[in-house]
Amino acid sequence: MHRAGTAASLNGSSSTRQKIVQALNTISSKLNISAKLNNTYWSVSQSSCRKGRDFNVNITSKIRSLVTCNCTFVNSTVCHVTNIQLKGLNLTGVLPAEFGSLKYLQELDLTCNYFNGSIPTSFSRLPLVNLSLLGNRLSGSIPKEIGDIATLEELILEDNQLEGPLNENLGNLGRLRRL
Repeated sequence: MHRAGTAASLNGSSSTRQKIVQALNTISSKLNISAKLNNTYWSVSQSSCRKGRDFNVNITSKIRSLVTCNCTFVNSTVCHVTNIQLKGLNLTGVLPAEFGSLKYLQELDLTCNYFNGSIPTSFSRLPLVNLSLLGNRLSGSIPKEIGDIATLEELILEDNQLEGPLNENLGNLGRLRRL
């Protein structure tokens, strides 16, 4: 994320902005993002997400901190975070359930980090189109709740330590093009 960070709502209700900023700050804290990125690319405030501004930092083609805000809501007066890519940043820890609080998140790409533990069931509350957790250390099984994400087109989970049978609920993913 860029120095300005990512609040997810601009001009929306103060309560909504505060909840989203709180979720992003919790995610940052749990993943120790500020320390990993030297406080350069991740600083969250209520005014961080602004119309016409994304937070793109391509360190190389495989190392990226990207947050995209869509500011077309409510006659272009409200912005929401729709895409987060934290790729190849050597982030560690358990995936925070707080990602599930970002109600407009369509893409979550956490490729090539060192996340462990299980995939949070809270991801099923998101309108995700793309979920990539490629190349981490995730374990356990794919939560059956992932099959409830009707918008999901790409579910990329290879190169992890996932195990067990695929839940039949994944058959509900009618838009899925890539697994």
